[in-house]
Amino acid sequence: MSAIPRHWLWAVPALTMAAGLFSVAGLRHTQAAASSQAGPAAFSKYGMGRDNNPVFEDRAVSRWDRNWTYTAQEPLQQASVAQGAVYVSGDGGRLNDPHNDEVYALGAGTGKVLWTRHLDNMSMTTPVVAHGLVFVGTGSQQFSARQQAKVNRLQSRSVVRGTGPSAIYALGAHTGAVRWKFPTRGEDMPTFVADRSTIYAANGQGRIYALAAPTGAVQWSLKIGSYVSMASPELVRGILYVSGAHPYRLYAVDVHTHRLVWQRPVPRVFGGSDDSSPAFAGGLIYLEGTTGTWQHPVSELLAFRTSGTLAWETRLGAGTLPKDIEVSAPMEHRGTVYVGSPVSDAEYAVRARTGRVEWRFKAYGPISESAAAVRGRVYVGDGKGMLYALSAHSGREIWSRYLSGAFAADYPVVVGQTLYQPDENGQMFALPMSEMTGQALRQPPDLPMPSGTLGQDIKKGESVFMEGMGPQGLSCASCHAGGGSLSTYRQGQLIPSLLGAASAFPMVRQGKIRTLDGQIRSCLHAMRGPQLAGDSAKMQELNVYLHWLSSGWPDHLSTQTGHSNSKGGC
Repeated sequence: MSAIPRHWLWAVPALTMAAGLFSVAGLRHTQAAASSQAGPAAFSKYGMGRDNNPVFEDRAVSRWDRNWTYTAQEPLQQASVAQGAVYVSGDGGRLNDPHNDEVYALGAGTGKVLWTRHLDNMSMTTPVVAHGLVFVGTGSQQFSARQQAKVNRLQSRSVVRGTGPSAIYALGAHTGAVRWKFPTRGEDMPTFVADRSTIYAANGQGRIYALAAPTGAVQWSLKIGSYVSMASPELVRGILYVSGAHPYRLYAVDVHTHRLVWQRPVPRVFGGSDDSSPAFAGGLIYLEGTTGTWQHPVSELLAFRTSGTLAWETRLGAGTLPKDIEVSAPMEHRGTVYVGSPVSDAEYAVRARTGRVEWRFKAYGPISESAAAVRGRVYVGDGKGMLYALSAHSGREIWSRYLSGAFAADYPVVVGQTLYQPDENGQMFALPMSEMTGQALRQPPDLPMPSGTLGQDIKKGESVFMEGMGPQGLSCASCHAGGGSLSTYRQGQLIPSLLGAASAFPMVRQGKIRTLDGQIRSCLHAMRGPQLAGDSAKMQELNVYLHWLSSGWPDHLSTQTGHSNSKGGC
């Protein structure tokens, strides 16, 4: 029995490890049958549609509510869902390692492995699903020494990105077998566009390819002036829009004539726009980039007309340049563009027609992920492993949860009532959206309650923990959710659980010894509550309760995640 009340038990899915895979000639295969046909019939591009909003809703999936976790041995990103299967790319980047650089097909309903396919290099594309095939690209993020020297000079041209093998693959959607492979010079990390029987790709050599989907035969190719990092092309009415680097420009290519229609500089941008997959809505093309300087970077959102002229540009926010400059891809929904910043650690809502910022949400870490919007909520993750549900209207935080791994420049996919999300910790989550309420970030543990006098004292301490002691009715539980057993995110700060915290005292901080009683008094002072004497009943009961929370847990448990600065106490 646990002393944690049931009304604190916001249901959060437990992590499960998938195992029992069998390897044969690069293909690891179990049951090759999806548990259901949930999801769209095809997944033809980054973000599913032109607006980059990866949401699939129809009557068949109105009650689709799944809860599972699959764990791979490499980072995962860029998932897609089609015909009852989740496809996700692995970017382990360790060549000749059978557990890295794979594409995974999982049952959308169960998370069980349908197949995996080992590739020749890391994959960071969204698996595009069409014509019974899955199209993925490989290639590294690196530059050769010669190319790196060019990159260091901002005005360099003809830069090629990618080391090691790079290729475009077509895999059987049901088996993972390689149907064809097209090697390229330069990485193939941007997601492709499948249109009718053609696959359009832009790559690290700065080349646009049109390949026949059934065979991989080259229909035509075109060299543009910039290499493309991870910015996936956008196809609108026969025009392919591509964002590249060195120089930082936006290109429009006519897929019927195979010619460049126009090219426009992305003003003042020195990074990021080559990672930002353009979104299209209302006759405008939306793109994010990083301006300013390396020491004082600024995230900006830009809107281009289909003629190539700049409609507007909006300064989002300044901050610190992260080691990985990948930026968010804009997503448009009902007249608003939602976009995140890895510079200012924030998610923004911007009026699509004018560029006016409607709201800003401060996250715990940098945001390179693109968002998904559905039923009045915006779902997005940050680079510290926090996943958020925000009000689409106001940006108010509705729910948040720490999922254990950073979210890269990808996006959550929503099918019915389920949100599918990969992370850099190698996990692929299926999360029931019906349970995304409250502020719980972890499932409360089942702590055994002692019988007799000790159990009674623990329950008294629990009551003190919940008791309002400040002038505004604040209590220890005002910050620490789940009776102190859960991590929470409030007002831009991650508040860790107190599991294992009491056992860390006494500790030395800034040359002074701090006891558990001293930490409790510090917290009470912050909430303007009463100062408790060491021999008072409430102080002793809080001590008993906090030590019970630490029973069986290592010191500073929450700091093992790397996302906390727990000071213990309450």
